Amino acid sequence: MIAQADGHDLKFTVEYLVFNKLDSSSETENDGRLTVSSYKLDHTPVKEGEKFSLTLTVKNSSSLACTHAVSVLDLSGAEGVSISGETDTKTLGNLNAGATTTVTYPLKCLSKMTTGSYPVAVSLSADDVTAASSKIYLPITGTKAGKDDTGEVGDSKPQLIIESYDFGGKAVTGGQEFNLVMNVRNTGSVPIDNCKMTVGSDTGDSDSDKSTAVGSVFTPSQSSNTFFIPSLGSNASVKKEIALLPKADAAPNSYGVIVNFSYDAVVDGKRQTLTSEETITIPLAQPIRFEVGDPVLSNPFYMGEAGQISIDYVNKGKSKVYNVSVELKGNFDTEESSQYIGNLDSGASDSFQANLTPQKEGSLSGTATFSYEDASGKVLTVAKDFSCDVQAAEAPTMGGADGLNPDGTPGANPEKTGPGWKLWAGIAASAAVVAAGIVFFLKKRKAKKMRLLEEAEDYDDTPGGGI
Repeated sequence: MIAQADGHDLKFTVEYLVFNKLDSSSETENDGRLTVSSYKLDHTPVKEGEKFSLTLTVKNSSSLACTHAVSVLDLSGAEGVSISGETDTKTLGNLNAGATTTVTYPLKCLSKMTTGSYPVAVSLSADDVTAASSKIYLPITGTKAGKDDTGEVGDSKPQLIIESYDFGGKAVTGGQEFNLVMNVRNTGSVPIDNCKMTVGSDTGDSDSDKSTAVGSVFTPSQSSNTFFIPSLGSNASVKKEIALLPKADAAPNSYGVIVNFSYDAVVDGKRQTLTSEETITIPLAQPIRFEVGDPVLSNPFYMGEAGQISIDYVNKGKSKVYNVSVELKGNFDTEESSQYIGNLDSGASDSFQANLTPQKEGSLSGTATFSYEDASGKVLTVAKDFSCDVQAAEAPTMGGADGLNPDGTPGANPEKTGPGWKLWAGIAASAAVVAAGIVFFLKKRKAKKMRLLEEAEDYDDTPGGGI
């Protein structure tokens, strides 16, 4: 594009980033499989007025490559936080199946902010992949007491924050109780008292509002969700512990635990009731229940002939399993030694079948190994051993393929190796008796006819025998 300024031609290039709206009715195996596997800040704690960097690790958990992947950062829920010098959209390029990449956003805070955890939404999309949104929380320390605080007064108001917390060091499991330990610190210069601390949970829906009551994800197990702290001095801390029970059928994800504080403090000679809110994130996983049945074989096998093996498998867990494959090893030949099955939804089942050709008489044995990945990318395996007898090839029978001659009678040398040879022998004997009876009847009938003819000829030779 060319424009003029002060009589001079200015040349510049305008680039357009166009997003095509995906058909919401289309369903693919890879929908929502671009995920934020982890994130980090370049320094903590982040304080009001500071600049900092947010780095996201994005993973393609699907079985197919994603092309033209894009990351969009939504700061609409993080009032006072903005992107510094860049746009909210980052191009990630192409991601192979199971591959990861990182993307960094430079951010900055306003000079006056309220202490708390600020929600940030990350939308990930690619060609033929429906956009999926993840939510993370940015802990920021400020001196602003609330939205109406201009920062000109009340700078000495004490703030309560969750300084650190521990839930066991790994993802909690749906339906299994865990202990959440929180260290609460008074960051202000004056003491507080009469503090009520309430532990709550969000609903797990990224579009829903936060809830101060324990929602559908975490429920107190052995106590109420409220603590009372009589007093806490300046820069002092206190430890609180609560047992929580995750919902048994909650989807694997990271969920926020919301902690609300209500307390009294004397600020600038005036007693006030203050409030603050903290949000901590806890990852939740569901137990993997991918089960493989016992192998079923067409026993026995015969040399020179292929037999079949069939193995049923089912995903009884509430989480999807990814990249399922099976590998066969043993003293046999097969064209299905390695087979990729793909992703398996919760409750889905199927069976694996293969043809095996024995290499020698005696015994055929082997192992079928199923491998798969959980939501975190960890590879797990299930192995099943199998064996069966191998017999010599069956001797061919005279007659047709079924041991019968074209006229329906048994062959001359019926095979005597199978379990039904006695039956065939009985049928052959019965057929022979019937055939002998028919021959005897025909011979007798022919003899009678010849005798009648001879009698007729004798009658013609008798004088006067004519008309």
